[in-house]
Amino acid sequence: MITSSENRGNRMNQSKEQHRLRNRIILALIILALIGCFGFLRWNARVHFYKDEGTTGNTSTNLLNGGFFAKSGDTIYFANPYDQNSLYSMDTGLKHVKKVYNDYTSYINAAGDYVFYTRRNDKKGADSKALFSFSTTGLYRINTNGQGLKQLYNDPSQSLNLLGNHIYYQRYDQKEGLQLFRIGIDGKKDTMLLKEGAAPVIANNIIYYIGVDSDHNIHKLSVSGGSPSVVYEGNFTGLSYVNGALYCMDMDNDYTLCRLDLSTQEMTHLTQVRIATYNVSSDGATVYYQVDNGKDNGLYVLDTNSGVQTELRSGNYNYYHIIDNYLFFEEFDGSAAYVMNLSNEQIEDFHPKKGK
Repeated sequence: MITSSENRGNRMNQSKEQHRLRNRIILALIILALIGCFGFLRWNARVHFYKDEGTTGNTSTNLLNGGFFAKSGDTIYFANPYDQNSLYSMDTGLKHVKKVYNDYTSYINAAGDYVFYTRRNDKKGADSKALFSFSTTGLYRINTNGQGLKQLYNDPSQSLNLLGNHIYYQRYDQKEGLQLFRIGIDGKKDTMLLKEGAAPVIANNIIYYIGVDSDHNIHKLSVSGGSPSVVYEGNFTGLSYVNGALYCMDMDNDYTLCRLDLSTQEMTHLTQVRIATYNVSSDGATVYYQVDNGKDNGLYVLDTNSGVQTELRSGNYNYYHIIDNYLFFEEFDGSAAYVMNLSNEQIEDFHPKKGK
């Protein structure tokens, strides 16, 4: 006969066994969750290389103007002029504005999962938290959601171009000065391509650049390196590539805008007036530029087929960027920013607000 005390003992033993089993199950679930979390973090941290070696991240004309705007898919990434050039995003309708990262950003290249940019937090205000980051300058990669920041180069860098799984960029070294380098998007194989600190313009696996040391000719160099050669002799600055042609400003002819057709080697002067900066439509049919002759200063548009030049807005402006059907630009002193709809040439204030 089983006594009541024995029944209580059996129930207690069963309860203890059930408690131990429950604890083992909970522990196993926790371990599985940790393994899954660790695996996800490792997967998320690995570099997602581009399948297309022709992947690019911005236009050469936008990069000529500082690379403050770039488009990837249906998203525009930009340096917000009203938030110390912090990295922001918005949709192609200029809505759903979000802050991506609190860095002073320029030379933005965006493609797929990543945004690449130059950090210049030394230009941030004295009260900015960005000044206390582990490096105030350098070349960086960040996920489009603002996570996974990766430093690719830790000293000052300038213009950069994404091509496939490499970045071609100007880097500054205290001993060597400014030079042209190539680095993998994973931060590996950082290789010097050119001792000159030339701003790279890449098209059809060729780097075009204007000499900065011994001459101001237009040169070309393979993206894999090697010996450069002269494309066109002259005294030029402000190089870009659009639709089979190189554009630049001729310093021997009062900074007039020129176009070099690469198929015919024909150089054409598009303007007869001094300009400070410019941008070109993707088909090369329209040029927007800043006249800078001291009396007719303003934003102008040129129809390259007819040669007709029209003033759109008088004043002194800078940083002309074209994204889809919009032209973004700023007052020369940085006091205001604007956006123009290219279809009707209507100009409005550009003042992005989070959540708009």
